Amino acid sequence: MRCFKEIKKRLSEGIELPRGKLVLSQVSRGRFAEEENYTISLEDRRILFAKAFYGRKPYYKEWIELFHIEEEFFSSAIEDTLLELFSKCYRRIFVEYYQDRQTLMELKAGVPPDRTRLGAKLKSLGYTFFRDWYYPEGWMEGGYKLQAERP
Repeated sequence: MRCFKEIKKRLSEGIELPRGKLVLSQVSRGRFAEEENYTISLEDRRILFAKAFYGRKPYYKEWIELFHIEEEFFSSAIEDTLLELFSKCYRRIFVEYYQDRQTLMELKAGVPPDRTRLGAKLKSLGYTFFRDWYYPEGWMEGGYKLQAERP
């Protein structure tokens, strides 16, 4: 739990980037006691939402999902900073990629998920299992996601 608190503290204090300060602008309760919803902004502009699940022993491992991501996130210092930060605590990450034109085109062309722009970045952070997926769940599924996991 300490790792998760450190991420929240660091984002709450803000991380200086060339284009402004990256901050955790809002935190709300999730559907379960072990889940929270984040709104992450650059200065006063929302960049993305995240759903963080801290795990439930003994069976459910921690994960984080990044969604409703603004296009300026991809291939930027914002992306590098957040993915590196989250990779320190989360063994499973889901990143909605439909605004990432390069990854979207690569996947549509049949490039394996770990060889796409986004997949290669996650691979460099220690993730070893990749999956491109979309499950319709009655309007609650979100967009296309790249899933990455590490042992």
